[in-house]
Amino acid sequence: MDGNDEVIFTGAYKDFSLGIRFDLSGRRPEDAAAALAYISASIEPHAFRFSGIDTKKIDEFAKPSGKGLPAVYGFLEAKGPGGLKDALLKAVPDPKLLPAAESYFFSRLLSSAGVPFKVALAPSAGPGEEKIEDFIGFMGKFGPWIAIKKLGLEKVQDYEVSGILAGINHTVVNKAFDFAGLKGDDALIASAAGGKRRSYGNVAPVLKEVEQKLGGGAGDAYIICKALETLGYKPYASPEMLSDAHPDIKPPKVKGRKPKG
Repeated sequence: MDGNDEVIFTGAYKDFSLGIRFDLSGRRPEDAAAALAYISASIEPHAFRFSGIDTKKIDEFAKPSGKGLPAVYGFLEAKGPGGLKDALLKAVPDPKLLPAAESYFFSRLLSSAGVPFKVALAPSAGPGEEKIEDFIGFMGKFGPWIAIKKLGLEKVQDYEVSGILAGINHTVVNKAFDFAGLKGDDALIASAAGGKRRSYGNVAPVLKEVEQKLGGGAGDAYIICKALETLGYKPYASPEMLSDAHPDIKPPKVKGRKPKG
């Protein structure tokens, strides 16, 4: 990348097309975080859409009454684990895609209730245009951090496109937290969610516990996101949401690792 600090996304598939570049030369870490947040917001809906789940059914279901965390855990308690599972199973063609439906559901539920769970910084300047290439690719560099992910599009399938977009999204969501300086109270996260069984019934109690100790600042988004993630439910698109249905899509185990295409 010739040493330039920048983030680039390029790619087109079916009705999805995006070619953008943020020049981060001389910019602050917060500017890099904002650029990554912009990319996540631009690609994540398509990661879910190409995964095979019925996002519209989940949109219709994930409608809490009110705003804030009480609306989120109130919705979960009202529906109960059985009601939640039934609704999500109706949104997947294959039960092995349930993890993708879960990630999308928690993302939509939190968003609908106005609860921040990702970096929400807006770029100080919009992106420049980048040529659309015959592959889907992400290239990012800021200081010592470098990430490159790429998928060729010859004979590609929807789930593979979902996988690369989810892999890029996983990288940018988490790196945005780093650059924004939003690392939260990891001890609180471990206390609230660590060691608890992955189950729908545990989500509301975990959210109630962290709610009591939130500070009301931007770092709350990190705590809420990572508490759910520690419990086993990432509220954002990531490769492992596809791994049960498509074992060739590997969960990220090493920084910068990309799913096979």
